[in-house]
Amino acid sequence: MSLARLLTLPLEIRELVWEHVLTEADQTLVTFRLDAFQREYYSYSTQPALARVSRQIRSESLPIWYERNRFIFHTEDAKAQDVRTWLRCNELHLEHIRHITLWVRYIPPANAHLQGALAVSIDRRKKHDPWQVDPNWTWITVLRRPPDLARDASYLIEKLRDMTSSISKDRAGVDDYYALIYRLRLLYIQEKTSARQLE
Repeated sequence: MSLARLLTLPLEIRELVWEHVLTEADQTLVTFRLDAFQREYYSYSTQPALARVSRQIRSESLPIWYERNRFIFHTEDAKAQDVRTWLRCNELHLEHIRHITLWVRYIPPANAHLQGALAVSIDRRKKHDPWQVDPNWTWITVLRRPPDLARDASYLIEKLRDMTSSISKDRAGVDDYYALIYRLRLLYIQEKTSARQLE
């Protein structure tokens, strides 16, 4: 089918085509630079090539791409700065995002050397709906789960519930999203530091 014929289809049909083409199957899109070993499992969240075909296709397809895919925001150091850069580059489309997963680097108890990250997610059904925190969480590593991990995940989920109102407002911007990422990490560090002092 030629592009000219495709664009004569009703908008509802074109949107179904865009959704089919733009939704990654079983892949989550990351907003930070990937380590070499991660490239096998994740894709970088670059706007799709389809959005460069024409202005009309761009305006119809990009909202669908942001709505239907899940974006991973890392909360730690350089990767959090990558997320901030991604947020700035995608600022015009933040209102369309429906699914975000936050990776928070696990902080083990004193004298433990486990590495990994906890993944907690927020979702919203429609454009201006408030963000809802998913009560489920994931351990991001091939190493076994530490025994205190569920407690850490519960803490992160509770804090995230307290903070989502800052990005649930209309016109939440880059600074609002970045503040949530930064604050969640900071609160987790403070919690783990105070727990270590009690040990």
